[in-house]
Amino acid sequence: MPEFMVCVRRDTGRYTGYLELDHDKGEIGGILAPDHRGQGLGAELFLAGAEFAHGHAGLPTVRAGTATANLACRRALERAGFVPAPGPARHTLPDGRELDSVWYRHEGAASACAKP
Repeated sequence: MPEFMVCVRRDTGRYTGYLELDHDKGEIGGILAPDHRGQGLGAELFLAGAEFAHGHAGLPTVRAGTATANLACRRALERAGFVPAPGPARHTLPDGRELDSVWYRHEGAASACAKP
């Protein structure tokens, strides 16, 4: 079962977005609320997800995919230290739409205390 984390701004306590970690696949995904976009918070969101995956879930590598056309997400992943990685060229959304996709990975020291 994936971990699902709600993100809030410390200064306002307002909902900012969410992050999901799928332990079995070693993948994270997330989204920012529309009124919190364009402020650099996407990079913070993905970096926090990567650190959680490495330090608490015991994953030395975590992956994230996004739509090829989603340049804001791609920039956020790159600012968070993710680098391009191989992955499926197409992704099917829950509503059945298919999108071209690109993949990234983040490497880190997996905690020896975390359960694999």
